Order: sequence, then structure tokens, then C-alpha cells
Amino acid sequence: MNEKELKENIEKIKQFLTLPDYDKIDVGIELAISLDEPKIFEMLFDGCYKGESGWKYEIYGSSFSGNLLNNWMKSTITSGGELNDNPAGYYIYLSLLVNNPLVDLNNIKEINLTNGYLRRLPKNFSKLKFLEKLNLQLNKLEKFPDEILELKNLTHLHLGWNNLKTIPDDISELEKLQSLMLGNNSIEKNSENLGSLKNIQHLDIGSNNLAEFPPCIFKLKSLLNINFINYDDEGFYFDEEGISKSILKNNPNVYIIQPVHCISCGDDDDSSIYRAEDTIERHDGYFCESHDEQWDNPYYYCDCCYTYVAPRGYINDDSLRSGYDRVRWFIDATVDEASTIIKGKDGSFSAKVICELCKPNIPETDKPSYEEAEKFAEENGIEFWE
Repeated sequence: MNEKELKENIEKIKQFLTLPDYDKIDVGIELAISLDEPKIFEMLFDGCYKGESGWKYEIYGSSFSGNLLNNWMKSTITSGGELNDNPAGYYIYLSLLVNNPLVDLNNIKEINLTNGYLRRLPKNFSKLKFLEKLNLQLNKLEKFPDEILELKNLTHLHLGWNNLKTIPDDISELEKLQSLMLGNNSIEKNSENLGSLKNIQHLDIGSNNLAEFPPCIFKLKSLLNINFINYDDEGFYFDEEGISKSILKNNPNVYIIQPVHCISCGDDDDSSIYRAEDTIERHDGYFCESHDEQWDNPYYYCDCCYTYVAPRGYINDDSLRSGYDRVRWFIDATVDEASTIIKGKDGSFSAKVICELCKPNIPETDKPSYEEAEKFAEENGIEFWE
């Protein structure tokens, strides 16, 4: 394939990949595979983040990574500092990665795609058969991905802050799991097969819709930490105190992560009970979202993704047994954050408050030069900007 044909084919493939439709993206990936030309993948990946020794195998979708995607992938996520309707950049990246003939998938042991906007995983994701740690928290998954159930070497699986409804029976296939984080979903149905995971040491099923505590969890004799607080507007779904006693009777080595009270709601109100990572922790205690305004508003709504952003998402508890994922998606957020100056397609400028989770996904084409940003800030009285 000569240079002209190569460029023409890449443009054809990009026409599919840049559509906000996973099925169309899959068609583009199939086209890339069918052409049997490794250089196509190399050129599509051009500008993506690579480690010193080649492809970066610890893949991050949050602000802790630096720039991962190249500009054309980022442009499928944000435009003019606003989140697109169906952001697909990380789905494109994963799809290209697992089908890339230039990458030895056997070497990939860890993937972290926090806040990757993923609604599903690519079809060939299960080719990552030696993957050990997978973090997909803060995505848009509504179904437990079947592809994950084929990853027999997984030891750590983080699916918190999605919209999963059930834990599938085939969870028993993941025999090596040591850490399973399923908090902040919509899980109503558990599988009894969860109790067959004999190596589980760290488990989070909190902030779900479970009507009763899954009795199969009493079978997990290797547990070191468990987080199971489930509540609604009127308090707990089930008897937290009684279950704690039963857990400790079966396994006295377990540390049960305790709920906290919103100090504004009051300790006597059952509806004020939360998991620590669902609250905002400050020097004087924990606050729920609705009472956050009582301490200088250390939160904001991101102008890009419109998500409530506050310094939370972690557990500050020295009693936790080693190995528990206490840091979830913590970011330092206050309303005093500097404005991000964005350049629109028409050349106009705007100042937006953009969270740490969205900033890495702003393409270079949406960023003004330093001189342009400085001039806009001066003209509009913006003291702090970036």
C-alpha cells in the first residue's frame, strides 16, 4: 500500500471512528483490521501518550495521567469546552489498542480508565488475557461487561460509580479476584456465586439498591475489608448493626468500614448516614451534597460535564487493612479554581470552570495561545486563569 492509498484509507476509517456511535466505530475498526496493514494503526495512534519503552500499559482516563489521547480522539469527547452527547474517545482508543498488531497484549497487566465515558467495552477486549488490574470507575456502564468475565487473571476489579443493575452468575469465573469494588451502582440483584470467590480480600457493595444483605458474603473467609452501607432517603435498606455482628462471627479478621453522619443533618437522623466517599470531608466533619454550601462552597458544577465536583471520593480511615482501594476519584476542587479559557470553533473565547477529570480531554485546537488567553483575561477581569 503506497502513501497515497494509506492516507485515503485512514480518512475512510476516521469517518467511522469519529461518529458518536459505537456500532459505527466497530465498523471502522473492522475495516482497519481487514486492510492488514500495521502502519494504519501506527498512524491512527500518532500523538497518543506512550511510555519510555513504547505503549503505555497503565492507561489512565483521568487527570492523573497526563495526555493520553491524540487530538482527533479528544475532539470526539469535547468541543468548545463542552462534553459531546456520546463521547467516544476512550472507546476508540481501547478498540484500536486491543486490535493493534504492533502491541503485545500479553504484556498489559493494568488498565485504569476512570471517567472514560464508556457505555460498553470493545468486542475483543477479552484478548487482554493477562490483565490483572482493571479500573473502570466513573463510567456509564449499565450492564456488567461479558468481556470482563473472560479475564481469568484479574486480581483487582473496580466498577464503582457506574449504573450496573446485577452481579452475574459467571462472576465465579474470576477465581483470582482479591479486590472487587462495586459501590455506587444500581445493583438490585446479586449472584450467590459471589460467595465462591475464595480469594476476595477487599469488597465494596455499598451505595446500591440491594433489598437485603447477600448471605453468600458470609462464605468469604479471606475478607479483610468490607464496605456494604446501602441506604435510601429513609435510612438503611437492611440491619447494618446485626449484619456487622454476623460478619465478625464468621470472620473476626474483617474490618467493616463504618458509615458517617452529615453534621448538618444531625446524628439522630437515619437519613443523614452515608458512606465516607459519598460525602465531603472537612476539618469539622462530613457534609452531604445538600448541605455543602455551609462551608464556603468547596464544590462546583463542571461547565464541561455538568457533574457535581467536590473534594471527595476517598476514605480517610487508618483502620483499613492494607490493600483496600481507599482513593477513588479524589480531586481537589473549590470554587476558587482558576477558569480555563477555551477557544471556540468560530475563534471566540470563553472562561469555563472545568473539573480535573475533563481537563485532559480538551484538544489543543480548543486551547488559545498564552497571549490570546492573557488578553481575554485582562479584558474580562479574570484574575486567575489557565
